[in-house]
Amino acid sequence: MGGRFLLLGLIWLACALGSFAQPADTTPADAPPATDPPAVEAEDMPPGFSSLPMLQAPPREESGPLGKKITPRQSEEADVTDVGPAPGTFEPGAAEAGAAPADQTRLRGYVDGLMTGLIAAGEFPGATIVIIQDGKVTLKAGYGFADIRARIPVDPDRTRFRVASISKLITATAVMQLVEQGKADLNADVNTYLSAFKIAPTYAEPVTLATLLTHTAGFDDKYVGMSAPLTGMVEPLGQYLAEAMPPRVLPPGKMFAYSNHGFALAGHVVESVSGQDFNAYIQEHIFTPLGMNSSSFGVPYPLPQDIAVPYFKGGDENGFKRAELDRMRIGPAGDLITTADDMAKFMLVHMNRGVFGADEHLLRDQTIERMHAEHFTQVEGLDGWAYGFMEGRRNGVRWIGHDGSWLGFCSQLAMVPETKTGFFIAYNGDCRFAASAPLRKGLFDVLWPGRGEPGAETNPTAEVRAQQLAGTYMAVRRARSDFTVMAAAAGQLSVSAPGEGRLIVHLPGAGRDLLFLPQANGTWINPDFQWRAAALVDGRGQPTQLVLDSNVYDRVTGASEWALWSVALAMVVAFCVMALWGWSNGFLSRQILGGSKAVISPFPRLTAFVAAGLTIGALIAMAALMANPAPLDILHGPTPTLMVLLAIPVALGVLVIPMIYWSATGFGTDRRARFAQTGYALLTLAILVFLAFCWQWGLHPFSL
Repeated sequence: MGGRFLLLGLIWLACALGSFAQPADTTPADAPPATDPPAVEAEDMPPGFSSLPMLQAPPREESGPLGKKITPRQSEEADVTDVGPAPGTFEPGAAEAGAAPADQTRLRGYVDGLMTGLIAAGEFPGATIVIIQDGKVTLKAGYGFADIRARIPVDPDRTRFRVASISKLITATAVMQLVEQGKADLNADVNTYLSAFKIAPTYAEPVTLATLLTHTAGFDDKYVGMSAPLTGMVEPLGQYLAEAMPPRVLPPGKMFAYSNHGFALAGHVVESVSGQDFNAYIQEHIFTPLGMNSSSFGVPYPLPQDIAVPYFKGGDENGFKRAELDRMRIGPAGDLITTADDMAKFMLVHMNRGVFGADEHLLRDQTIERMHAEHFTQVEGLDGWAYGFMEGRRNGVRWIGHDGSWLGFCSQLAMVPETKTGFFIAYNGDCRFAASAPLRKGLFDVLWPGRGEPGAETNPTAEVRAQQLAGTYMAVRRARSDFTVMAAAAGQLSVSAPGEGRLIVHLPGAGRDLLFLPQANGTWINPDFQWRAAALVDGRGQPTQLVLDSNVYDRVTGASEWALWSVALAMVVAFCVMALWGWSNGFLSRQILGGSKAVISPFPRLTAFVAAGLTIGALIAMAALMANPAPLDILHGPTPTLMVLLAIPVALGVLVIPMIYWSATGFGTDRRARFAQTGYALLTLAILVFLAFCWQWGLHPFSL
């Protein structure tokens, strides 16, 4: 008997090795770059889609010396001025009190060192940066490579990056131009400006431009089909939104829920009111007046050489893999291609209260002031939203800006208009906490230095409230109507209360735990990144939601907890693998070694074998899809491959019906038959658990 199991085990091992073997990549190292279609975004991507692991850091010759600073490409036109002392540490109010920014030499050395460390660590291949102080560009530089294979360095004046959601600042500026001209009203029902379709009256309160610009319109999230291959056709914006606008799931003006489609709708209002295509309007009324000659909405095709190649970690180009460029159907929400030089012009006009050139106005002073003011915050004292701009407080200053992330690209923009200071940075790597968080912290500390770190403050109720807040939470921003809700589910965060009113927040996307200290006003603060947390409570004073700055998370329990399903799915896999192994072993044993006759008749056995195989196949495909940093079957879908995956639960639903019958009636009365019936029933139960999982998380074609 032992010999039989050894033989069959070797056969299974050989099959497994054959199925997992992949052909070697024979592409020569000096091969010309492929014609890449396009790419996706941390804010725009489902939060559960993860990046590939880093395999190695780029070597010296590709990304600069590992042991010393990279020599950046500086723009000759940069207007560099002398500014004050070196950065300090945190002290609330220090920057507002007039602390001088770092001098030019220290600033350049600090930024060079920051970029050197991140590129040497293999976080991204190349980056572009511009820093503005006192209304002047004091640093504009490129680091590393826009294209590793072709060895094209990043040039801050010429290399164009996809800046994803920073596009929303351009769209919001266009909306405010029309508001200023009296052609649009921020508080009017948005249906006033729509002709081809209308937003359904799900709630008594209408959707307005104001709620669209602050992400409080209440739309569900949506990822399926939001972009298309670079060589494909994209329908007009209004036509796409008429067919694909997600439903309203929250009352307007009450809850922050980031919405790409909401901003795309604001862009369509620009079209409806102006009578121009969105791209044409932006070109005529923003890009051309400001001299943003290297900026456009949409990726040109054929691809020009000055667009940076998007990369993911984990590949054969010095530890990176090329991503695809694509066409975004929600253009106004994230399709801006631009340079550091052009973004400096856009930032300066906002810092100069709408003035550019020889006293020309992109927006009037009052409009700029209205646009930059805070218009929504979920909890007083936490980050909020102006019109289009994120806003927050760090190192004692109030800043406004935006982040962006789309397959193989990441960007950040932050500025303090009152002091005419800010920065813009973009790099051709996927957004990861290991790079984006240190960049933000480092640049804030050098531009708006404070003194000391925030600490815990006395609050007699902090410990009780911390204990009440402990639990599991899932982002309010999620796709409730289809299976991509699993991305938010897999990214659920957990909160624990270790004592003394403190919170420990585990962020799966960050791969680390963050400590939050209690504050006198009832909130919590993380001393490392100065993120703030608060609780939203129900009528009985019990916490129902967690707020981290402007992001809101719902408390989840029971069937909504991803950890519970992870355990259940592990058991499903175990039962399915045992069934597949046992029946395969029995079949091969009978055919090769002359084993005894099977207790379960062929048809019930074949039905269960197929059901177990489909379940394992579906779980493998689902895991691969969620681990893929560029899930094009979703973003360009639904593709035939995706539809096959979604059809598996339907097939399982058909197969499990007779399995339930056979599990109940059995296969005989002797001991072997009863044992077989028990095993068959356990497998049937495992299939039913998987079907319950599919129903819970919309993994079926009826959710699309």
